Amino acid sequence: MDRKQHEIENVDDLSALAWVHDELRRSIETAHKALRRFVRESEAVTLSDIDAVDPTILRTARSNLHQGVGALELVGLSAAAQLLRSCENAVIKLTTRSNRLTPAACDTIERSSFGLLDYLARMLAGKPVSPVALFPQYHAVQELAGADRIHPADLWPHDWRWRDVAPTDLPARRADEAMQTLIETSTLDMMRLPGGAAASQLSDYYSALANGVIADGLDRRLASLWQLGSGFFEALGHGLLAPDVYTKRIASRLMAQMRVNERRRAEGAQGADVSERLAQDLLFFCAQAGQPGTDRHAQRLAAVRQAWGVTNAIQVDYTATQLGRYDPAWIAQAKKRVAASKESWSATAADEKHRLPNLVEQ
Repeated sequence: MDRKQHEIENVDDLSALAWVHDELRRSIETAHKALRRFVRESEAVTLSDIDAVDPTILRTARSNLHQGVGALELVGLSAAAQLLRSCENAVIKLTTRSNRLTPAACDTIERSSFGLLDYLARMLAGKPVSPVALFPQYHAVQELAGADRIHPADLWPHDWRWRDVAPTDLPARRADEAMQTLIETSTLDMMRLPGGAAASQLSDYYSALANGVIADGLDRRLASLWQLGSGFFEALGHGLLAPDVYTKRIASRLMAQMRVNERRRAEGAQGADVSERLAQDLLFFCAQAGQPGTDRHAQRLAAVRQAWGVTNAIQVDYTATQLGRYDPAWIAQAKKRVAASKESWSATAADEKHRLPNLVEQ
């Protein structure tokens, strides 16, 4: 499979993207001005006897952001649209009586928009980046919006499908009480000391669980989920994946999934209750893991990557702000001044001495 299919949002028509970029920039600027105006008038209201600020101002901001979401979805940039939709949700959340829109919140929304515009500009310049790089901005506005879920995999453009992975040579195990105890103990050990031996043990346990599901002829989706978990923990055990709050939550979610399915089995329920969202998050981390060196082998991780076609995935540091570090208006102004300086320099070099004062100033 093409690596870009899983890492980069593809746009067939760059002219449409260029149109979206210009229109989006104008819509976002209008929204920012409306939000700043609302904040100023809100502060003025607290110092006067006026009851409330005109809600039309906020409706203008929300309408412009909503139009931007629709334009991005129209050209197939779903991850970018999700970021802008989070900005819209943050505006809605922060305009209630208990959650006022503040200057700091406006700054956060603006920085998120700067990241989005930078992301689109790079795509137009032929230097596409993974939308996962937008996660710092996405995280900030999702917190403002009070979202229940904030995860870097939300921005990963992967078309999810269940895949079968070949069983390993480990003895098949079932999720009985003894196995649950072993997994709980190793999970707690891994929480205290991420990676290392505990993660390697968990990789073995989930691989054995997958073999048990296959041997019993049960739902292969459950086997694939355990195999994804096995590859994920193998990556942690080999130090190919940096432990963070998201990897720790994955371990807890896998353990909860195991308990749910064992409880269903004990109650005589038919079929497995398999979380597709959990499987996608596991695949995201398997794709983000580094490549093992020649002295290390991560066969379970490699099998998962091969099955889902993410063997050559590129790692993205989703904790570092890479996009939108500067206001696009400043960058545009800087480019104009550089162009003017070049013109003045050329004119001065051509013996137009009257241009020299302007050159010094520029």
